[in-house]
Amino acid sequence: MENPRFRDELLQESFGELIERKLVLDLNEALYLLKKGRIKIKHGKKDLTEETLLNMGISEDKRFYTKYLVFEDLRSKGYVVKTGYKFGFDFRVYPKGKKPGEAHTQYVVNVCKQNDVFKMHEMSRMIRLSGNINTLLVQAVVDSENHINYYQIIRSQP
Repeated sequence: MENPRFRDELLQESFGELIERKLVLDLNEALYLLKKGRIKIKHGKKDLTEETLLNMGISEDKRFYTKYLVFEDLRSKGYVVKTGYKFGFDFRVYPKGKKPGEAHTQYVVNVCKQNDVFKMHEMSRMIRLSGNINTLLVQAVVDSENHINYYQIIRSQP
């Protein structure tokens, strides 16, 4: 990012991470900002299109488009969304109006399509992990029309 003022503006909006004075965006953030017309991404002298960036994501992760839909939806609702890979989830989400460092992660989000199947031990692992890091577990389900339903999953004891 060549413009320090714009870089700082994006950082204030909780996009990316500052590494050696450069703003590094993850692929979801880059695609989101590109679609909003806020950034351009160059490969050599050529501008990358949304489609090219989307295909790059899909080539790295076949679930990228589904996960991007959830990222875009949460971000458009005012949440700060960051990757949750180190915690075993697709995303971690901060309370509205808060940034990383100002508040603890409120939700961890697992993304799936409507026909995906989970085994009980997978669900149990997600519930246990979210409890260990004091967050709420949200399952985002993307249907065949790309509508998203969110389900909070909690552990209950009789």
